[in-house]
Amino acid sequence: MRPIELVDGVRDLISRTPAYPGKALIVDIIANPNAGGFKRRRFAFSRHWELAKLQQTAFALPKRDGEVKVRLHLTERCGHASAIAQRVVERSLSNGVDSLHIIMTAGGDGTSLETAERLIHLAPGERDRFALLRLPMGTGNDGSEGRNLLVSLGRFFALLTMERRAAVRVIPSMEGGKMPLWSFNIASVGLDAYVADKTNRLKAMFPGDSYKFWVNVATLLYDRAYKVAAMRLRAWDSLGSLVFEDEGEKLFVALGSSGHRQYGSNKKILPGNENGIAVSQTSLFRKLLVKGAIEQGRHEHVREVRHFDAAKIEMEYPERIPLQCDGEAEILARCDFPLAMERVPDLYNVLVPAPESKS
Repeated sequence: MRPIELVDGVRDLISRTPAYPGKALIVDIIANPNAGGFKRRRFAFSRHWELAKLQQTAFALPKRDGEVKVRLHLTERCGHASAIAQRVVERSLSNGVDSLHIIMTAGGDGTSLETAERLIHLAPGERDRFALLRLPMGTGNDGSEGRNLLVSLGRFFALLTMERRAAVRVIPSMEGGKMPLWSFNIASVGLDAYVADKTNRLKAMFPGDSYKFWVNVATLLYDRAYKVAAMRLRAWDSLGSLVFEDEGEKLFVALGSSGHRQYGSNKKILPGNENGIAVSQTSLFRKLLVKGAIEQGRHEHVREVRHFDAAKIEMEYPERIPLQCDGEAEILARCDFPLAMERVPDLYNVLVPAPESKS
């Protein structure tokens, strides 16, 4: 499927949606033309079929009153989505009560991350002019609003509203000189960040979803690539009360913007209400034994797994270790610790079904 076909389909849906009656709807689609939903045959075929199905339903509905604009922006390099989002926001015509500006991302988790990061820097009084909708056009789509277009775009057949969402801010020690980073799904350090890094490197040469392959390989190689040392981990709730503390060796630690989150193509790392997880280091035999259970969200009988609900965590660590934020990985040095991760609420708007539409 080509990006222009997505634009035509979105325009057909928006021009007939019952949502926000009487308002002008402005839609800017930030698309990565090299994303799996456009380039990979299996994914592109599925997205094309889903879009055609949605268009068929839309054509049976009456056209809406009010202006509709749909514009396409193609990314050309890493970081380009952020620049496009900045330009879209600056030039937005959605300045009045009679219009709503929807920014859609059509790419992988990187495109979504860059776009959302721009929106959180809007002044509080400007945030309700914009709503984000992340389409599942990558190979993973863990941060998108639905794992297919029938879910993400199908919501336009009912009433919609905006819902404020949280994000995770990752704050390295000032000693290391790194700037704070953001995650809109899950931020983590350790084994899974190593998997994300290796997956990205392989994807650059051989496009596709190699996450499952690297989970299996990384289980064997991680201890050779990085020294696993004792980590002091502390977690606090929103009232500042300590809810978790440990000083053992950790295989990985993750904090999500909420519970019930996944990454690595639907791996249920945070299967419950708790938004934090710490997995202790264990033997190679145990890693191979429990790997599947952790990926599938069956954590209840895995003794190495601890869940907690936290507004902030802090880690002290004496070795280098990989970090990932929504699949984008980098290496933390010793000078980047202590490292803090904090959940910041109500930062940006996502377009969701209205309560009466859910019932």
